[in-house]
Amino acid sequence: MHSQRNETDQWFIRRGLPHLIEPYGTGPDVWSRASPVLLVAYVAGGLHGLDLADWSLARNLGAAAVVVALLFATWMLTNRLRHRPPLSRPRDLGPPELAAFLIGPALPALVFEQWGDALQAVIEGASVLVVIYVATSYGVVPLMGWAASQTFARLGSVGRMLTRALPLLLLFTTFLFINAEVWQVAGTLQGPVYVVTLGLFFVLGSAFVLSRIPASIRMVHAFDEWEEVARLVQGTPAEGLSLPTDGDPQEMALSIRQRVNIGLVSVFSQAILVTFVAVVLASFFMLFGLLAVPEATTASWTQLADVHVYAHWHVGGRVLVLTEPLLRVAGFLGAFTGMYFTVVLGTDATYRGEFAEDSGPQIRQALAVRLASRHAAQSE
Repeated sequence: MHSQRNETDQWFIRRGLPHLIEPYGTGPDVWSRASPVLLVAYVAGGLHGLDLADWSLARNLGAAAVVVALLFATWMLTNRLRHRPPLSRPRDLGPPELAAFLIGPALPALVFEQWGDALQAVIEGASVLVVIYVATSYGVVPLMGWAASQTFARLGSVGRMLTRALPLLLLFTTFLFINAEVWQVAGTLQGPVYVVTLGLFFVLGSAFVLSRIPASIRMVHAFDEWEEVARLVQGTPAEGLSLPTDGDPQEMALSIRQRVNIGLVSVFSQAILVTFVAVVLASFFMLFGLLAVPEATTASWTQLADVHVYAHWHVGGRVLVLTEPLLRVAGFLGAFTGMYFTVVLGTDATYRGEFAEDSGPQIRQALAVRLASRHAAQSE
């Protein structure tokens, strides 16, 4: 029984649904498995104390020595607090080590009175911890692998879907591409403002997908009879479990984390397809702009006095230019197309029915395995 339970747990993890394991806990093991990444981030955070632009090489090397010394001192102090040898490698990372990870990289910047760099080191350290915890706790890596395998397994239906969707998307966005106002807006965005603008499309698309998840969960969560559960668990580690032959399966409430985990599966299963469409459209506009939009037209549309040209080629008496505004507009329209395609997938009955054959049955099967495993555990 213990071996079967381990196989079931691994089955959930491979499908990016670790929170359907009951009980499921992350604990210190999350940080222990991520210790190589934490070490690199720990050292990189301490290097905020250097100033490569304004300091001489000798001063930067001296500062680097101070940084390394402070990082080692923080590490040894943490080991002493945990009653370990000063230079021992931590086996279990807990609150003291995580506190040192946040505070240690900020100390060199504080020594050099670089208050902004110290704050940046703390913020970056906290961000790294959040990303590692979420990625490990929710099995993001196996989830991405599962979503990719499902997409490749359904290349035929995905191809038919794209064949229907891309012509309309291409026609709609091409009119935007040759619109001067779009170039004035997207072609002149720079730095964080450009990144945030593209991020808004991602956030809006994700919010739309997430808003439909509760209804989707209700559709796949309830089971009318045990025969259906037995049929769904065939080919899974729960296939050999003893299940009732009559009666209605008792519905088991999903925790918030389990609902979030199921939501991530729905999001990732769509994300690969949406990302593919966005990349294809962005690449098309980059190629189209390279062939059809000369530098003078780019300057006229963006109203920039100086257009940054990355490369140019002479082809058949025409100068083809790859400009910075072109890349920005292509990326902008690619992100916009991704958001638009996400909405189409969720609202158009044809696309929704096609795409529902992807994650819906997989999630329902996982919930059936969870129900069968819970029943077997209660029967012991």
